[in-house]
Amino acid sequence: MRYLPLLFLIATFFGCSKQSENGKVVELYVDHYAQAGKQMIYTLPEKSPIDTYLEGFNDRELGFTYKVRAQIYKPEVAPQDGPDRWYVFVKVISKEIYTGTVPFEISLKTSSIFATTLAIRIQNQVFYYGDYILRPENDMVKKQLEEVIALRSKLATDSKYAATVLISATVQHDPNNRSNGYLVKSVKIQ
Repeated sequence: MRYLPLLFLIATFFGCSKQSENGKVVELYVDHYAQAGKQMIYTLPEKSPIDTYLEGFNDRELGFTYKVRAQIYKPEVAPQDGPDRWYVFVKVISKEIYTGTVPFEISLKTSSIFATTLAIRIQNQVFYYGDYILRPENDMVKKQLEEVIALRSKLATDSKYAATVLISATVQHDPNNRSNGYLVKSVKIQ
């Protein structure tokens, strides 16, 4: 019984410290690319990946890195199927064009607790990754992207396959459409 006040004090301290984080303004680094379901955003100064998302940063362009100011938002009751906190965009501190030419890998499938599906689609003979255009580097890569599109029904009907298959593309920023597309160098289905 004599330790009850101490336990109450500890519980109150930890409860308050979590809540005091709500509304705190922080700086984030937004990388030059995004992945399906991942915004590629990191906390500063340590550059650790965030485990949630940044809401309201609608003017983000591929091919640019950003340093932004954001506010931590912690709802009183966390959504049952969502994170217990997220970041709300406040303003851009800096924006720099990414000049690197080294290809990087993106996932062409996206998973949630409800389903696994493709992160790409084809419309009017143009491949899209969200709102961004995927331009195949050559006919072989175009054929590989078409093979990925053909997997859509298998992903929807075979949950074991959907959970284990890896589908990715090696890309770089499209020099002809830098802020709105990727040039696809190769596709891997494993």
